[in-house]
Amino acid sequence: MNRMNAYSKRLLKKLPLVASYLQRRHQRSRFSVERSLINGTHHNENRHPSIIHFSVHKSATQYTKNILRRCASQNGMVPVGVPDYAFHTDFPYLDRLSATEMRKYQHIFKPTGYLYSFFGGMIEGIPALEAYKVLLMVRDPRDALVSHYYSLAYSHPAPEPESGKYAEFMNVREMARRLSVDEYVLARSDGVYGTLDRYRKLLLEKYPNTYVTRYEEMTADFETWLNRLLNACRLIITDELRQSLLDENARLKPKGEDVHRHIRKGRPGDFREKLRAETIDQLNAKFGPTLEIFGYAWEGLRR
Repeated sequence: MNRMNAYSKRLLKKLPLVASYLQRRHQRSRFSVERSLINGTHHNENRHPSIIHFSVHKSATQYTKNILRRCASQNGMVPVGVPDYAFHTDFPYLDRLSATEMRKYQHIFKPTGYLYSFFGGMIEGIPALEAYKVLLMVRDPRDALVSHYYSLAYSHPAPEPESGKYAEFMNVREMARRLSVDEYVLARSDGVYGTLDRYRKLLLEKYPNTYVTRYEEMTADFETWLNRLLNACRLIITDELRQSLLDENARLKPKGEDVHRHIRKGRPGDFREKLRAETIDQLNAKFGPTLEIFGYAWEGLRR
């Protein structure tokens, strides 16, 4: 019995090491393309212009990414998830780097054959960006802020503990749970404003051919949104895949609100129900001109 207990204790001590090894092996397999691009060893002969998907967090980013991956794969392109790799490892988020810091990672971006999806902020220093099909998907920042609060506090999965980003994520999650939704959106509003303003200055003003689409267009008429997205990216898909995407979209629409689901509610204008009038006034004052740039009304929404 004593020998069995000693063996059990030794086995238990080794389990974290085994789990860590298995996790690392899984990450190597899952992110083999990303690792090869970072190492400069990945090549693809496909000549379709590469696609870069920029977005604002909580603008159906994962959903749009998955649609693009399936459609791009049918066109012989290679999907790349650099931000996903960064989320699960100690690799940096490229949109947080300066143009100087980005120089060592420029080789990751190739102008043909790849889908880079998605980035939650503008990246400075991508060579020959004008040769890419550049997509920017946005959402009313007032709704995006509310959605981010519920996602961070309740539903977003945490990064792997070994990634180096776990502690930061959990600290921010605890902060969100201590704050009311009004307090949270006001605390984060500067960051979202900065993201949109960088897109304006560094993307829209420099690369006017950027295709801008909105979350609200997707939720209002998914089929039209999908057709326009495919045309902008020059992607041709089979009738079977198109119908599958339409059917899946119909099934995914929430029947009601559930804060623990990734798709919590999915209806534009949620900020009017969740935020106090004075909070909305402060957001309108901050985002007013930016809302107009991206096609959102704001004067009529003041209370």
